[in-house]
This record gives sequence, C-alpha cells and structure tokens, in this order.
Amino acid sequence: MIMQLHYGLISCASITDRFLHGILENGDIIEAIASRSLIKAQEKAKQYAIPKAYGSYEEVYLDPDVDIVYISNNNANHVKEIKKALSYKKHVICEKPIALDPEDGKDLFYYARKQGCFLMEAQKSLFLPVMQDIYHIIKTKQLGDLHQVSLSSSFPNPTATWMHDPMQGGVVYGSANYTIELLDYLIEPNTIHVSALGTKEENGTCNRVSISMIMDDVLINSTISMKGDTKKQAIFYFTNGYIEVPLYWKAREYRIIQQDHIKRIIYPCRYEMKYEVLHINECISKGLLESPVMSAQRSTICCQLVNQIIRQI
Repeated sequence: MIMQLHYGLISCASITDRFLHGILENGDIIEAIASRSLIKAQEKAKQYAIPKAYGSYEEVYLDPDVDIVYISNNNANHVKEIKKALSYKKHVICEKPIALDPEDGKDLFYYARKQGCFLMEAQKSLFLPVMQDIYHIIKTKQLGDLHQVSLSSSFPNPTATWMHDPMQGGVVYGSANYTIELLDYLIEPNTIHVSALGTKEENGTCNRVSISMIMDDVLINSTISMKGDTKKQAIFYFTNGYIEVPLYWKAREYRIIQQDHIKRIIYPCRYEMKYEVLHINECISKGLLESPVMSAQRSTICCQLVNQIIRQI
C-alpha cells in the first residue's frame, strides 16, 4: 500500500522547483521549505502554498510533521546536511552528487541503515519511461548487441557561484553522474574503465570534459560543456540499428532508426521528476532503506569514477 509522504525542502535552489512539482504530481505533501535566507524561503512558500518557511535547515529536521527531506544545497555541503537530517531520523533524498568523496558516500549509507532511514541520491534519468524502454531493448537484444554509446550535454555559463568553484563545481561534479549512473544502470557492467580529458577556467574549474569509458565491451564517449551549446542527445548504437534520445537526462521521446525506417516513441510529461518521486514513495512504503535501482553501490561507484576523472584532468 502506497503511503503519503510529508516532505521538507532544504534550499531554494532552482532545481528545487522541478522536484517540488514531482512531489505534488505524485500526491505527496510539502510541509516546509528552508533557506539560509528566511525571505527566500517565505517567498517560495507563498508561491507554492507551503505551510511553513524556515530560515535554517535544522528547523526542518526538527519539524515533527516532516518525515522525508529533499536536499539541494551546494555540493560541498551535501554530506553535512545528509548526516544532520539522518541524525533526526528523517528519510533523505539528496541531489547529485551525494558526496564528493567515495568514503563519505559509503559512510552516509552505513549511517542511514543504522538510523533505520531511507537514503537515495536523486537521479531522475534512471526512472524515465524512455530509459525503461531502452533498458528492455538492451536486455532483450531487440536491436542486437549494444556496442557503443555517444552522449553530449551542455549548460552554458551557469550563474550559481559554486558552479565555478573547482572543489565542488564544474561539469564533472555537475553532470558526469548522468553519464555514469545512467549507463551503469542500463548496461549493468562487471567492469568499468574510464579516461578523460578536459579544459579549465582560470581558477581551475573544469568547464569542458570528454569522458571515454568501456563498460564490459561497450564503448562510451560523453562530452559535457558549460562553455557553449552542444547537440544535447544520446545515441545508442546496436548491431541492427541505433536509438537517438534528445535531452537524454530528462527525455520525453526517442527514435529507433533501422536502415531507412524511423520509429518515434513519445512519453508526454510536464514534470519528469515525478517518476523518481513515485519510486521513492514505493520504496519507503515497502519499508526499504535503499533503492534497488539508485542503490548505494551505484552512487559510491560513481563517486569513485568521478574522482578518477577529476585526477586525470
């Protein structure tokens, strides 16, 4: 039986609005929102008719009406806020990356289990109907064997100050998770090898990266830029055709191309985060402390690979 969850939102970051709509689409309740600026929290609360606005995150953790928190503050403070929320026995969903250090990631999941709380890194792409279809096509070999994947994404000139901080921002910390975690889910490899080249801003923040990976025998190239626009798509190459996915991290459609035949599949959706919110609800309703899809292992493997990429560039 699906239960109704009562959320507290940590931070008024721009991505909060998108996850917020996913909560509402799923029929869950938003009890409170917090920001380091009480005025910002009050403005957001008024905009979405959220009952309570707080000027500190701890007030959300202390709120007895909140049973799960969504954390979307800057990357460097994810670990701190997750630990704090878990210490008050709140379930936690945290925006990617869940941690900047693999050992911190492992410790967080261990602590969550100890506290009897559900913990998951937010990663909407894995739960999209488009990706569920592609997962099925790969596993059933409808187009033969998958042998290569090419991904391109960009977000030119981000305005958030922390995105230009080399210790927590840039394209690797900001977006490499989409490549790594999505393909780790779709391919379920036994082995992963990674290498990368990148460019940096004057302060050392990585502003462009080209990531090459081999997951088992599947060759992958992913380019990410915050310096200018790219094609913003993923292409999955099979022995008997290929699949194009525009805006793959929030995909609403894909195209199967076999010789001269093109088949287009569309999943209309206003708020794509509703699918992961539904998954979170299902997990907690079943009493799970970890997602079987966006698992602790998947998050920590990604942390390790991101660290390798950062060292290489």
